[in-house]
Amino acid sequence: MAQTPPRSRLAHGLILTTATTLVVAVVLIARTIDVRCGLSLPGVLQLPGVAAMTFGMALIGWAEATLLRTARSTGGFGDPPMLLVARGPYRHVRNPIYLGAFALLLGISLWRGSATLLAAALVFLPLMHLFLVRVEEPATRRRLGAAYDDYLNRVPRWLPRPTPTDDG
Repeated sequence: MAQTPPRSRLAHGLILTTATTLVVAVVLIARTIDVRCGLSLPGVLQLPGVAAMTFGMALIGWAEATLLRTARSTGGFGDPPMLLVARGPYRHVRNPIYLGAFALLLGISLWRGSATLLAAALVFLPLMHLFLVRVEEPATRRRLGAAYDDYLNRVPRWLPRPTPTDDG
């Protein structure tokens, strides 16, 4: 398989900035809808929301750092890893960035009391699942071959395995 040159730090920064901007936009749009429609969640959910946000940010950070260190990739659109990454959080679950993003969105919705953002978080995982199954996994299989097929058989897609696989 042909290797492409690693992306520059600027390209990595632009990809991560774009993803962050999208999250901020979703939060602001949800806030506007909540205010206009008078929607809110109980305040008792704020502390669990902070815990979910913290978990989500930590998982995303760990996964991104692992991708950048191992494959010199952010894993973002237009920056797929050109080699299999099966260490760090990728030893426990195949999609730690999406899982972390879900936890982050869920956490923000609970912390801010946003019913609209909670609905967006609950729609996020099924949409990501469809995207993964129909687009990302087939593209990764074409890019990485048999090693990826073996990885698919060993590491769960969404529910982390507490005991990691032994090759990372």
